[in-house]
Amino acid sequence: MIGDDAEQHQDSTPEPYRWRVVLSDGAPQRRYAIVAVAIAAFLIGTIIFKNIVLGAIGFAIIFGSTAEFWLGSLFNVDAEGASVKTGVSVSRIEWANVKRILRDEGGIKLSPLEKSGSLDAFRGVYLRYGKDNRESVERAVLTFGKLLDTDVGHGPDRRGDGGPDPEGGG
Repeated sequence: MIGDDAEQHQDSTPEPYRWRVVLSDGAPQRRYAIVAVAIAAFLIGTIIFKNIVLGAIGFAIIFGSTAEFWLGSLFNVDAEGASVKTGVSVSRIEWANVKRILRDEGGIKLSPLEKSGSLDAFRGVYLRYGKDNRESVERAVLTFGKLLDTDVGHGPDRRGDGGPDPEGGG
């Protein structure tokens, strides 16, 4: 019986790693500010433009753009790739398409771009760490991505300081 269990574990792939991060859990008072701004957008659209549809659009824009904060994101790392779902928006990257992996204080960025550039913010998947799961997320990325810890870069891989591009791009 013990031999059968060991044989099953060798043949099976690890279970996908899933977790949820709700940013507003760390600052619940900010939820009220979002609701207030969304209501203000609704009232401005409705009163100034005398059109309830414009008010509803303003309300939806505020709530949609802050969905990651108040609704949270569901993260998944499995044998095929990694994904993030926030509301109805899903971002996914297959392991075969990952060219760079960068770790920072808040999570791990899986990028399909070989070099850092202006498209970094719009490409790839950012796996945000939860409260107590940093090691589990990193282990899942290394295990499912079939990577070594040395394959993962550190720090933000973006300029952000307004200085010259270290790659000579300007």
